[in-house]
Amino acid sequence: MPTVRFHKIIEGFVGKMGHYIYRRSHNGKTSIYENPFRKGLRIKWSRAQNKQRSRFGEASIYASAAVADPDLRPVYVQMAEANNMNPKRPFDMAVKDYCHTGNDLLWKKHMGDQEKPQNWDMDRYSWYFVPKAKRKQKRRR
Repeated sequence: MPTVRFHKIIEGFVGKMGHYIYRRSHNGKTSIYENPFRKGLRIKWSRAQNKQRSRFGEASIYASAAVADPDLRPVYVQMAEANNMNPKRPFDMAVKDYCHTGNDLLWKKHMGDQEKPQNWDMDRYSWYFVPKAKRKQKRRR
């Protein structure tokens, strides 16, 4: 059931109703999506979709660790300003940098000029994970 706020007629919808998901993005606009995970539907992702989902998951883990690093956060803030992105959201720039260019500044910081192995695994390196104390907690209104 979506949450409806009746401030100035209707301020916005948030949540699920029927086959649709209503969500508000960081810029304040409300988006409507069809719910892909409806009961009775069994979605089988293709091999390419699974690969892309795992790459994006890696990028997300990398970005959270890079933004938590006090040396790399200013780099991504500066890159966001240079690319006309919101400098208050360096996480977005870090994900974009990792996905599109494969740029891994954490690896360069900790391993120097050593090349990444072909079959490297992110789980083996502790600097990719942010302790729970440093994670930013989402506020609920």
